[in-house]
Amino acid sequence: MNYRNLFRSALLVFSMLLIVSCSKDEDDNVDPNAKTYNTAVEVTDAPIDNANVKGAFVTITNVKVNGKALEGFQTTTVDLLALQNGKTEALGNVMLESGTTSSIVVEVDNEFDANGDAPGNYILTATGEKKALVAESTEIALTKAATQIEESNNNTIVLDFDLRKMIVADSQSGDFKFVSSSQMQSSIRAVSKNNAGKIEGSVQDANDAAGTIVVYAYKKGTYSAGEANENANGVRFAGAVNSSVASETTGAYSLHFLEEGDYELHYASYQEDTNGEMSFEGMLTVESATDLDLSLLNISAQSTTTANVVVTGMVQ
Repeated sequence: MNYRNLFRSALLVFSMLLIVSCSKDEDDNVDPNAKTYNTAVEVTDAPIDNANVKGAFVTITNVKVNGKALEGFQTTTVDLLALQNGKTEALGNVMLESGTTSSIVVEVDNEFDANGDAPGNYILTATGEKKALVAESTEIALTKAATQIEESNNNTIVLDFDLRKMIVADSQSGDFKFVSSSQMQSSIRAVSKNNAGKIEGSVQDANDAAGTIVVYAYKKGTYSAGEANENANGVRFAGAVNSSVASETTGAYSLHFLEEGDYELHYASYQEDTNGEMSFEGMLTVESATDLDLSLLNISAQSTTTANVVVTGMVQ
């Protein structure tokens, strides 16, 4: 008897049984009868601090939630800059079990847009020039992927791309680039639309103490003076949950898709330089027009909190 061949045959059979067993264990972890609920996925954007930017286009090739791709999704190129102040664009739908999502991955194409033209991701400048953007990784796994799926077919996940955290400008060359892969992952947050509220209001600057005013929303207790400094990627206020540019004519601003919880608001002044970039001037001191505590704003689902303020000065 050839014991060597017998041993090899036994080893092969054992390996096959082990694979089958592992596969069965994985199948046992998936409940084929689990009830799933229709969930829409939309995209929105927070502003970018550069007046020379007229469009910010990102080509999305796939979106996976808990490992499941959107149904029937086709590559789409989105102008994120057009999706501010609560505007969204629908990407597709996916059937999910109720509970908290564990992973969301957005896949992008550096090379070609949805029409097959190059590049796939780019900045459109005021002069109509395309400035290519290249992501270090074309698969962006969100670090802020936890969002609630309810036992309802009316769930909506909003993917909030924060352009000012994602894209930085080279003031010397006039070019733009995506931040590092790890920073990209934290520059997109997922929010349950059903469980989010918003803050809106106006900033009155009667003495013209400030230039362009940007309002930053922070989770209560997470802001420090160091947030006004640039981080390693050249991004200021990197810890802000959301931001909004106040209208230069009316002073109106709005902060959308804020998860339930306590927030604080901070106001900064910028001036436009010769390259169209917004140069940070300083933090503004403000007073609430309605005695609202701007350091403790409680946001609940589907609520709107009004925060009208008056500029009283600037901290240089």
